[in-house]
Amino acid sequence: MPPAAGRWRGAVYCAGAGVRILASLLGAGLLGLPIGLVVAEPGRDAGSVGALLAAGLLLLGVGLPVIAVLLARADRHRAVALIEGIDEQLDPELVGYGEASWRGPRTLVRPLAYTVVVLTLGGALVVVALVAALGSIVAMISPFLTAAGDHAVIGPITITTVPGSIVAAVVGVGVLAVPLLVAPTLARRHAAFAIGVLISSEQRLRRDLAITARSRARLVRAFDVERRRIERDLHDGVQPRLMAVSMTLGLALTEMPPDAPGRADVVRAQEQARQTLAAVRDFVRNIHPQVLIDHGLAAAIGELADTLIIPFDLNNELTQRLPPEVETNLYFCVAELLANVVKHAGAERAEIHLHTPRPGVVEIGVGDDGRGGAGTRAGTDGGLGGIADRLAAVNGTLQIDSPPGGPTMITIRATTPDGGQR
Repeated sequence: MPPAAGRWRGAVYCAGAGVRILASLLGAGLLGLPIGLVVAEPGRDAGSVGALLAAGLLLLGVGLPVIAVLLARADRHRAVALIEGIDEQLDPELVGYGEASWRGPRTLVRPLAYTVVVLTLGGALVVVALVAALGSIVAMISPFLTAAGDHAVIGPITITTVPGSIVAAVVGVGVLAVPLLVAPTLARRHAAFAIGVLISSEQRLRRDLAITARSRARLVRAFDVERRRIERDLHDGVQPRLMAVSMTLGLALTEMPPDAPGRADVVRAQEQARQTLAAVRDFVRNIHPQVLIDHGLAAAIGELADTLIIPFDLNNELTQRLPPEVETNLYFCVAELLANVVKHAGAERAEIHLHTPRPGVVEIGVGDDGRGGAGTRAGTDGGLGGIADRLAAVNGTLQIDSPPGGPTMITIRATTPDGGQR
């Protein structure tokens, strides 16, 4: 941000904070008006004094927490926006970040403490700044007053001459320029103080975890989008060219006599083109299988399991399609688990169970009758850490039940957005 823009932003922040402090002071003054009447008129009878004091204390006891919560909430939103560049009011991940609750009295302690400090020290600073600003404005218009034969009064100082008014105007401009220069620093200090007082370390930790989870989910989605782009480019670009090469070589063979020189090389080149095309097709299928897009998670897992060298049982109780990002993440998690079964388990049979234990949650169990100990042997976790990272992106969990000697059952759970399917 350019320095000038930063200064103006700091000035706007400070001006807004000053307005909120003055409004809070006015509100507190109105709440304490009955007590002020007692102090101003000490000759009242005991009944009137008691009634006014009770009314004043009741108003302060009920109204001050309201003022504290409103002031703390407004200052917290703007402090977070200034320091961290995040608008909580527009960010659904941060709703309730550091909020006070009427049902939780402990959450009112921080807003009340913050309000006491701000209304005393901050109120004094705002009043001084306001008086200085008014005096500077009078000083700036004093040359016009003295030129017209009038005079200007700034506190104890009376200006009657034109040279004196010019000096006062220069000083007034300088005084008004000071807040603009110190506003960025003052705004940052106030914002840091507001965040430090109003938001506990536990709330900051929860907020950081929410942002981290959201960032991780965004990275996983971007990775899957890139997977689809690569798959589309290979499917629509490389495969047709390899097929065209194979067909061209086949046409060339039909024109060549059986004993033509180089025919064996052309045959070998055609076979290599076919093998390369088959390898590209397998590669494309592993990047993002088309069956997952067309027919859903269960069909894609079934096609994947068909490639295993051990028999398997697939039990699908899903009745609807899942959101695409959930299907993609779960598919690659299951693919990694099945690869683990083949590579590490020494199993003779595997089973896969897909179901929804409750609305908004999908659960997949991958079991085998192998040697067990999944995730406990150093260096042979088979990508379980990567599976956990993928599941975390969709608010999922990984549960491993794999005692030494087997059998193994690994359960993955994921939540669907808004608890819905499609």
